[in-house]
Amino acid sequence: MKIELDHNIPATRVEAYTRRSLSIAGRVYTGSVIVGDGRVIDNLLPPAVADMQARHLQAALEMAPEIALFGAGPRLCYPPDEITQILFERRIGMEIMDTGAACRSFNFLLGESRRVVGLLFLDDRDDGQ
Repeated sequence: MKIELDHNIPATRVEAYTRRSLSIAGRVYTGSVIVGDGRVIDNLLPPAVADMQARHLQAALEMAPEIALFGAGPRLCYPPDEITQILFERRIGMEIMDTGAACRSFNFLLGESRRVVGLLFLDDRDDGQ
């Protein structure tokens, strides 16, 4: 089987991630981001998934996703019921996982040309690391 590089890689593919940063399209982000529809939006999400409100979700909804991936940081944390209800009413699938898994899943779904949005949270703990 011949394997070739894919030169049609979407611009918003997550290239790298650490506890404290994300690299997307050659730019490093040190805060949580919304990524999808060829865009990256930073400085919009609260520090943690549990702190989300409907207003934080608006930019992601404007991307018209079929699935929303929540990268909750290093530990699973669920968004408030209000967020789940909004996605349910709009028939948008939702998955919650740690941020590393969400980045990998986002790239996979993006490669399949799926309408996916990632709400990727970084570790907001100030524990000296």
